[in-house]
Amino acid sequence: MQESHFDEIRPFLTGETLDTSLSFPITHVDVKTPTNRVTFLGSLLENKTVLHIGCADHLDVIDAKIAAGQHLHSALIKKSKSVTGIDLNDEAIKHLQGKYDIPDLHICDILEVDSETENFSEGRHYDFVLLAEVVEHLDNPGQFLTHLNDTLGHLYDRIIITVPNAFSSVAQRAWRNGIENVNSDHRFWFSPYTIARLTTAAGFKVEKVHMIGEEQRMDILSRAYNKFMAIVGSQNRRRMLSRHGVSVVLIATPQN
Repeated sequence: MQESHFDEIRPFLTGETLDTSLSFPITHVDVKTPTNRVTFLGSLLENKTVLHIGCADHLDVIDAKIAAGQHLHSALIKKSKSVTGIDLNDEAIKHLQGKYDIPDLHICDILEVDSETENFSEGRHYDFVLLAEVVEHLDNPGQFLTHLNDTLGHLYDRIIITVPNAFSSVAQRAWRNGIENVNSDHRFWFSPYTIARLTTAAGFKVEKVHMIGEEQRMDILSRAYNKFMAIVGSQNRRRMLSRHGVSVVLIATPQN
């Protein structure tokens, strides 16, 4: 999504203007080739300095994800210039340190850190702070993001937030079957507009939004078409629209 589109709707994002039936054109936020979150973020953060908040993941899935190359923090260590990891889950952090010898990991609550008590950066400045699938777990995500902007915004140039897409093909398929398929620790569902609205209310300026995720299932005719194109040696493929991807990715700058 180009920044000009956000300029057009910024009065709605800031709350200056209200429209109870605003039509937000999600076609503008599509990326051409949907890809999984680890691959997308690895490409986006290649050779960048990163402060990764909520870096550990659930303890019971860490080993399997690392083995499959899908543990985000471990993948970023290989792609980024440097990565500092922060998480509240002391067991998961100790597991990553003990079994995998991952450096620069810190156990702390960001809400309890201010410019005077912060010691994890050791004076470093980051290109990006990353919140990947974290915001939906928070009781008060607005308070958390406001703290990141007002109190710690001097530590980084941009923020990247990823959240589950409420309107992904996976979520819609389950909903049609009478099921809400959700991580039981989630407090919120987000869409491109609502995560942009929340981030703006916390004082950030939204630059771009993407929707990603390759867990979609294509219809039978599209799969048959793709198979035929592969057989005849053609590069033409039908792809699921990325607006049906499982994750929304937002990039913004702190305003402090």
